Amino acid sequence: MTDRSGAGKYRGRRLGGPRGLGELMGATLGTAKLARGVQKAQALLLWPQAVGADIARITRPRSQQGSVLFVEVRDSATAHHLSMQRHHFLKALNALLDGPPLTELRFSVGQLRAAPDAPRAAPLPAPDRARARKLVQDVQDPELRQVALRAAEAMTRARRWREEQGWRPCAVCGEPCQEATDGQPCRACTLTLADPNVKRAARGLLRLPERLPDLSGVLGDSGMEAARFLALEELAAQMDVLALECVRSGQGEGYLEFLKEQAAAFLSLTLRRPRMNLTSADRAALPERVRQVISAGT
Repeated sequence: MTDRSGAGKYRGRRLGGPRGLGELMGATLGTAKLARGVQKAQALLLWPQAVGADIARITRPRSQQGSVLFVEVRDSATAHHLSMQRHHFLKALNALLDGPPLTELRFSVGQLRAAPDAPRAAPLPAPDRARARKLVQDVQDPELRQVALRAAEAMTRARRWREEQGWRPCAVCGEPCQEATDGQPCRACTLTLADPNVKRAARGLLRLPERLPDLSGVLGDSGMEAARFLALEELAAQMDVLALECVRSGQGEGYLEFLKEQAAAFLSLTLRRPRMNLTSADRAALPERVRQVISAGT
């Protein structure tokens, strides 16, 4: 009997043995204290979400005692006004809490830091009147011209402001855009470039760049500029390959003549002039490698 009880006692100690009452109470009280602390912190943290940004800006939850939350405001008038509405705040806050609900809100006057002033937007610069007059130069009616001129001046002021803020010009429309980077189109022009009609018009410009002005009546100015952009990209890629082939083959096999044709189309679209009106000085607008190969061949 003694051996069996001793074995049982040994087995109990091996499994950890019975825990004392003080140890159990300490663990329980520690968990309860932690839970109450979390609940109090939760009420303080959820206050801005429950009451909204405007109320949160003029209040500060100070502490929680039992089921009562104490909130500080700047003056007694605000405290009185919010106290009249406290049942709305209680309902919203209790809907967010996981633990026992709050039963009371008490507002008192306290020291609150003033909210930082919102940064002021930079004023619009003076309009670019020369550019504005150029935009309305085709308007003949005097009254309509004055209205159009005021609108154009407003546009140029906004354009100058965007440029002063560091916005980059769109590679297609040329307007300063916040999302555009150097050599890249803005978001609106990106959508226009994906239009099948614009892509079809761009392929036509590769053969007949003189048709560029006609596209304005079909695709609008934005569509015309997008087709021009796509055609110039394609011509630049073709010229780069042809220039390399001219160097590799010693400018034989007709590569040079084809390169000159593509260069003329590229200059026509770049300078917005017919190919027949181009001069040798216009070659300065060509990519450097293409210009060097054509000059060496000439």
